[in-house]
Amino acid sequence: MLAKINKLQNWQAGFIITLIGFAVFFSGLANPFQGDDNYQIVNNLPVHSLKNLFLFFRSSTFYNGQKLIGVYYRPLMTTVFSFVYSLFGPHPLYFHIFQLVLYIACAYVLYLVFKRFFKPAGAIILALVFLVHPINSQVAYAIPSMQDALFFFFGILALWILINYKSNRSLWLVAGCLLASFLSKETAVVFFVIAFLYLFWFSRERLRRYVYVMIWPFIIYFLLKINAVGLNSPQHGAPIDNFTLAGRLMTDPSIVLFYLTKFIFPWHLASGYYWTYPSYSFRHVLLPLLIDLAVVAIFVYLGIRVRKHLSNSKYHAYLFFAAWAVIGIIPYLQIISLDMTACETWFYFSIVGLLGMIGIALLTIKHRLEPGWLILPAVLLTAILGVRSAVRGTDYSSQYNLARADLKVSSNDYSAMNNVAQGLIDQGKYKPAIQYAEESAAIYPTVSNYDNLGVALEYTENYAAAVKAYNRALQYGSLNIIYENLVEIALVYGTPASHVQLFEKAFKAYPTDFKIWLYLAIMEDEAGATANSRTALSYAVSYGQIPQVLYNDIYSGQQFSLQLPISKYPLIVR
Repeated sequence: MLAKINKLQNWQAGFIITLIGFAVFFSGLANPFQGDDNYQIVNNLPVHSLKNLFLFFRSSTFYNGQKLIGVYYRPLMTTVFSFVYSLFGPHPLYFHIFQLVLYIACAYVLYLVFKRFFKPAGAIILALVFLVHPINSQVAYAIPSMQDALFFFFGILALWILINYKSNRSLWLVAGCLLASFLSKETAVVFFVIAFLYLFWFSRERLRRYVYVMIWPFIIYFLLKINAVGLNSPQHGAPIDNFTLAGRLMTDPSIVLFYLTKFIFPWHLASGYYWTYPSYSFRHVLLPLLIDLAVVAIFVYLGIRVRKHLSNSKYHAYLFFAAWAVIGIIPYLQIISLDMTACETWFYFSIVGLLGMIGIALLTIKHRLEPGWLILPAVLLTAILGVRSAVRGTDYSSQYNLARADLKVSSNDYSAMNNVAQGLIDQGKYKPAIQYAEESAAIYPTVSNYDNLGVALEYTENYAAAVKAYNRALQYGSLNIIYENLVEIALVYGTPASHVQLFEKAFKAYPTDFKIWLYLAIMEDEAGATANSRTALSYAVSYGQIPQVLYNDIYSGQQFSLQLPISKYPLIVR
């Protein structure tokens, strides 16, 4: 059996990887848009047309109702979103299919890279574990994780080219792939380093030329990023932001242990983790550190065995994969604070190094056992991991279900609490929604959780508290929907003087928001200012589309009734 597997053709391995990939992750194909999908795709007007292609390289990824904003520079991801949207429209199925195909392609190219160090049997086993491992499943299921699939695909493709083509000309193709990886996610810098280390250990004569060529993708990327979002990005939104570098580093032992634990026991999964241990304690700092050091000692021992029993080439391969595992985790050790304490997708690169080390270490005992012994455990391991990943896909059936599942694992996940609040609002359960939104804001206040708090309070007609919540939301970010909610409440709450100030502020921030103009038209109509009402209505129509019956009623001055929130009217942005 093992001899037959070692005769696998590349197309056969590709067929196996593709078949297993679709079988495992099929459960996620029908899942809807959720979370950041709304700001990056559904309500992101520039993404709806490829005519805005150059804009994607001059902006960030989130649409606030007026323009693309944010600190992230992911132009290639936004381009992919626009490409899929332009072809198929706002249907999540096609985004999921594209992402799954890309995710499978990552595993296939990784298989080709593994073949440089292992026989086909070992390479495909390791590639399949990488494919179906639950810690990677978020990259396959969550559309915002398209950035991870893209950055890994172009990075691993660059390494494959570097391994298989020796000419100086091919280095420019490597540079192009690494630039594409960079434009997908800045973490791509790890592929620049790992490619350098590959040449250092296995093809040192090309090292100087590599360094010279790789200067250009760095220069191009940084020039583009500086022009789009600048280099000094503001801090991200997470509780760990509240601590100094020393406090964040205190959390590092538990972060490393987290990834090691999820690699071995990937049963309890969540979209994000927000724990913090900023001060010394035995349980949360010293104990995790001791366990981490014990794991390091085990891999050092395995490295000694590799050096003793295998060739120098295999030993260098072991060092190469060890460096791969370590380098991949460094950007996520909170040296620069990130938007979570830990995230399963952040191990997507490092898991390759860990698998490579294990694969080479297993070669040291093959002379003691029949080679075929590995097949059955490998099949069972792949099946168990695959089933867990498939079940994880059902959690993504809705944003509400995902948030509920996440909270069972990550109890201090303020983002999941906020998503539960939003789900409860959608179900008309406003009082529990208020509770979840308040708990979320208490852990870490954001524009989103205060917005949901305001919505829930507005639905219970507690307008004073709702206005207070919306104004708190504006302290943490500016979104057009916040102003829309505030001016909507102004139809039934507040004073004329406060209304004037509110509309001035709203139009200064979002002068082309048709809903704000519509609400002004309704307010002016109610006050009997027909001319002002018609003027505001004309602006609303020029910037968006409102129901004809509502337009006729306002324009003609006829009486009509509205129930807040005005959600029963299908207001559509052009």
